[in-house]
Amino acid sequence: MLRVEIKRMHKYFLIIVLWVFAISIALAQKPADLLKARQLMEKGQIKEALALLNNTLKLNPNDPEMLNLLGKAYLKAHNYKLANLYLAKAVEKSASPGDALYFDLAEGLHLGHQFTDAIEQYENADAKGKRKVLIQKRIDQCKLGKELLADPKEVKISNMGSQINSELSEYHPLVSADEVQLFFTRSTHESSKMLEATENAVYQSFNKSGWEKAIPLPSPVTTDRGEAVSGISPDGQTLYIIRPEKGGDIYISDFKDGKWSKPKPFPYNSPKAETSVSISADGKRLFFVSNRTGNMDIFSCTRVGANWSKPVRLGGTVNSSEDEESPWLDAEGKYLYFSSRGHSGMGGFDIFRVPFQAPVTEPENLGFPINSASDDLFFMLLPDGKQAFYSSGRDGGMGGQDLYRIMFGVEKPKSLSLLKGTISEATGQPIDATVTITDLETRQVVAKIKAHPETGTFVTMLQEGKSYSVLFEKEGFLFYSDLVNLSDPNLLQDLNREIRMQRLQPGVVLVLNNIFFDHGKSSLRKESTQELQRILIILRQNPGMRVEISSHLEADGPEDVSQKITENRAQAIVDYLVATGIKSNRMVAKGYGSTKPLPEAKAEKNKWMNRRTELRVIGM
Repeated sequence: MLRVEIKRMHKYFLIIVLWVFAISIALAQKPADLLKARQLMEKGQIKEALALLNNTLKLNPNDPEMLNLLGKAYLKAHNYKLANLYLAKAVEKSASPGDALYFDLAEGLHLGHQFTDAIEQYENADAKGKRKVLIQKRIDQCKLGKELLADPKEVKISNMGSQINSELSEYHPLVSADEVQLFFTRSTHESSKMLEATENAVYQSFNKSGWEKAIPLPSPVTTDRGEAVSGISPDGQTLYIIRPEKGGDIYISDFKDGKWSKPKPFPYNSPKAETSVSISADGKRLFFVSNRTGNMDIFSCTRVGANWSKPVRLGGTVNSSEDEESPWLDAEGKYLYFSSRGHSGMGGFDIFRVPFQAPVTEPENLGFPINSASDDLFFMLLPDGKQAFYSSGRDGGMGGQDLYRIMFGVEKPKSLSLLKGTISEATGQPIDATVTITDLETRQVVAKIKAHPETGTFVTMLQEGKSYSVLFEKEGFLFYSDLVNLSDPNLLQDLNREIRMQRLQPGVVLVLNNIFFDHGKSSLRKESTQELQRILIILRQNPGMRVEISSHLEADGPEDVSQKITENRAQAIVDYLVATGIKSNRMVAKGYGSTKPLPEAKAEKNKWMNRRTELRVIGM
């Protein structure tokens, strides 16, 4: 019996020894694991740090230091619910929590929008008053957060999904005005700075029936140095990127001959960091961010011919004593949107707006749910004013900063219309034609853009209340003219154009949409001048070309009267061209009255289309 008892005591002793040995190993291992976890977090390897800490915590389930570090790792992963669970447990298990543990818990509650509890913990975190200014700022942010949560804006915010977002951080969405292309930056490490060398990659996605899986943008736009996308021109054919030299320099790449060109440096880079380029919808103003004067501030340049003026720092109503980021001027030029740490916000970067070129005393916070207690950056509003895109570190994302789409619940009044479309030849082959838009009243060119060489797409904004002639030109093709009438608010028209341009060869017919006559008359109106000049140019460029100029009317009144009017109108055009030096034997004037109606003009509402002027090539 004694022998059995001795064996049992040996067994218990062995268990105790093994338990003490395991505890000693765990205690010995703890400092090494904590150090390694901190190193992983500093490198931005949050996923690896979380795995290590969760495994080590099994051996030290009530260790305040381990619990706190695990909570802070979840904060970096933007999982605020789990972060607050471990941060609160770290305070609970600590015999004497101290300011640091209370502050970390307060920060987690703050980011999780538990503002009342966060205020209480911030007050606990400054027992000696050493961080009075910082603590008061955080408390003020929480108080504002409570106010904004109580009065949410009418918007719908949706994560852009796994085709775009990842466990890493995504920044700076740039969506073309026609919503066909998306460019953005992905950070390869969670905690890395946006401009840190080799930490970024530029991605591109195309929108067909939905956004496709994003792919890295190839060389020469990107290299192994770690570029970040920064801005895009209104026509989507010029990219502004940031290269990491000197903390960040702006470079410019153009889409030519089916590929992006080798980026060239922006002429106003400084020895300091530059970021966040945006171009106004009319292409006449450029904004960017730089810390050349201390903090990250917003600067502006204006278009001078083909160049940009010297940068000017925006005034104090925009730039604060802390950092600003990501300026964006809306398509109407009414509001400048930007992110700031220095104005009154919920925490981190909040998005604000100010009336542009108008006096303002305080920037307007865009409110909740657009803003959160985390960083909200790179807001861009599409020209239709109904949707926007941006980057946010809010709870519920896929990890890190994610890209989101905002849909505004209330349709905004607008004074701009979006003209867009595609240009191709008869075979369907896209054409990178030049699109020139002229105000018919002032005869001033308001926009000149080039269609995308791979897709033939184009997009531009037009001021409502005006009428425009739109000219499409490409060497080797007959020009194509169009009329856009935005002067009548009751006139509904489709501003999505499908343009088919015709190669210069006998038999092709061009409708001259911008030749104008008064009702029942044959004298040319002054608004016809630009169209007549285009006919003149094409005849001079092709001295062997012979054309028929014909005029047509809808069936409305006696045919003999219609016949005479159309003959006189066609002859008036020929006379104009002869007066400018074109030989009369190269042109034939024909009036057809209403004898050649268009098939698409059979419907009563389309009969006006028969009232037209045409140019037909009869010889080359």
